[in-house]
Amino acid sequence: MTPIDELASKAFRIPTHYVVVAYLPMLAVLAVGAWLSIHCNDWLWLARFGAFLVCLAMMFEITGVLERYVKRVFGIVEGVTAEVVLMQVKRLPHLYGIRSEYTDQQIEDIASKEHRRRLKNLDDLMRSTLAKKVQKHEFIIASIGTLLWAFADLLNKL
Repeated sequence: MTPIDELASKAFRIPTHYVVVAYLPMLAVLAVGAWLSIHCNDWLWLARFGAFLVCLAMMFEITGVLERYVKRVFGIVEGVTAEVVLMQVKRLPHLYGIRSEYTDQQIEDIASKEHRRRLKNLDDLMRSTLAKKVQKHEFIIASIGTLLWAFADLLNKL
């Protein structure tokens, strides 16, 4: 793992309330399935609710929660970083190929282009890092659902 990936892994975390909101429906589905299975004395109900968990995991993937979260973060970051990039371009013009005859408008255009480049790199890094974490939680929910779907009916044999 590169140092950038390690830093991104620590910096870009899924907020705890998003994780809780993802696991609460899973726990509710499991509770209802277990209650119905015990009440009806038929563990096929738990298997059916396991299938529902698999659908729930797919629904989390399709809803685009990650997209909305990334857009909200970039809405905050975009305005703040534009001024920072402009200051950096003015302070270190030789790094951006700026010569003394450039106008303020040309310098602002260069800063704007650099700002868009940095945001694109940050967006790619943030999406890949967060996507791995989101996929991990989706996999856990889908795995639990699949295992219940496949084997919960065997509890009738006990």
